[in-house]
Amino acid sequence: MSRVRIPSPAPITISNSVHNLRKPDSVEPVASAREIVAAAMREFGSSLIVLSSFQREDVIVTDLVLSASPSTRVLTLDTGRVPEATHRIVAEVERRYAIAVERIVPDPAEVDAMVALHGIDLFRDSVPDRMLCCDIRKSRPLARGLSGVAAYFTGLRRAQAKSRASIEVFDRSAASVKISPLADWTTEDVLRYTRERGLPEHALYAAGYTSIGCDPCTRPIVAGEDERAGRWWWESPEAVKECGLHFSADGRAERTVDVLLREVLAAQAGAPAQSA
Repeated sequence: MSRVRIPSPAPITISNSVHNLRKPDSVEPVASAREIVAAAMREFGSSLIVLSSFQREDVIVTDLVLSASPSTRVLTLDTGRVPEATHRIVAEVERRYAIAVERIVPDPAEVDAMVALHGIDLFRDSVPDRMLCCDIRKSRPLARGLSGVAAYFTGLRRAQAKSRASIEVFDRSAASVKISPLADWTTEDVLRYTRERGLPEHALYAAGYTSIGCDPCTRPIVAGEDERAGRWWWESPEAVKECGLHFSADGRAERTVDVLLREVLAAQAGAPAQSA
């Protein structure tokens, strides 16, 4: 199957570094992913983790990484609103690989302040309110969880949605390098590897889900929709279907959510918020 690689923007310096990583179009996807994992391990060593939401792609990345380095830490975000089926597959993966998945959780005081100001289901009110919820429950906890981590693996793929079409395999734009070994994989590649390896699968796939996040923010898709159409489906089709962990929304929404976040943090601290 033909693959087209987008070169990393990092300069070419050392012959065996991930800066130089290129794969010929003819290389089979599993071999390519293993090459990416091995190159990342050479560069980042023990300061490298797997960040998993336990969707198919993340379980594949976990399998690839733990097969090469069984002591690699596996972390997940427990927002407090994930489906019960997510907790079950976490436990299943822990049993299969004899590991203890590390849970990253939001700051309870920040969650309480947000709910007091905006209600528990604020994400239904507007895109900025939804982004605020994602910020408090996902982005801020992740930033704390990645403190001191040089790099982390994710299960992102370019084919998942238009907003992910140009993701880098090695994204060096933040303090922790984000590595996506499956960036070039198709849905068929994912299904084939999952079945051939007999990997655990999230139970919600059987109910028609193709992208699984927090319980109230995810639904099954219908024929013809892209894989992330079931996320925040009540928003306009033009809204970016991302939570802020991998992408930013449009400038206006981001400025609005910054104001909302200041209000929440001020309420948590018991101080009045300062206007922008």
